[in-house]
Amino acid sequence: IMLFIVLSSFPIVPETKQAVVVRFGKPVRILNRYEPGRPIGAAGAGISWRLPFAEQLVGIDKRVQDVDMQRQQVLSTDQRRLEVDAFARYRIVNPLLMYIRAGSEDLLRDQLKPILGSEVRNELGRIEFASLLTPERQGIMDSVRTSLNKIARQYGCEIIDVRITRTDLPDGAPLAAAFDRMRPARGQE
Repeated sequence: IMLFIVLSSFPIVPETKQAVVVRFGKPVRILNRYEPGRPIGAAGAGISWRLPFAEQLVGIDKRVQDVDMQRQQVLSTDQRRLEVDAFARYRIVNPLLMYIRAGSEDLLRDQLKPILGSEVRNELGRIEFASLLTPERQGIMDSVRTSLNKIARQYGCEIIDVRITRTDLPDGAPLAAAFDRMRPARGQE
């Protein structure tokens, strides 16, 4: 029993993780905290200490993670319906705030999904369909990242990048109408 208590008093924190030490449900300190500019694996990882049975470690990933938006229909300013897939890459920079607001990484990801979908829908609703096919698309994604980052900071994470993976016309009448308009143009060429 003594050997078990001694071994559980010295947990090992991997270099890719940060850990929030929770004593009876209240966070007391952070081990191996992410710091911008400091390479992952620098001082902070390794053997640490905790009070057995009184404190537990909640591991939080330091690496860049991603959240996928569910495929959604978006209405552009020129009244075209689009099917959009997008994803965001983020990093947890404040593990204490993330633990308090979200509880775990999975719950954080679940909370970021609808926010990402909402921000992409709002931003794409302000532009025309043709703008998505031009280099202007990068500026649109930057503004989505900026607005999403404001909300994500409340959860202790930082949005690094937002990308649209696919933009399509929905199946059915809009897609068939687009093909019907393209056929005469190709025939004239």
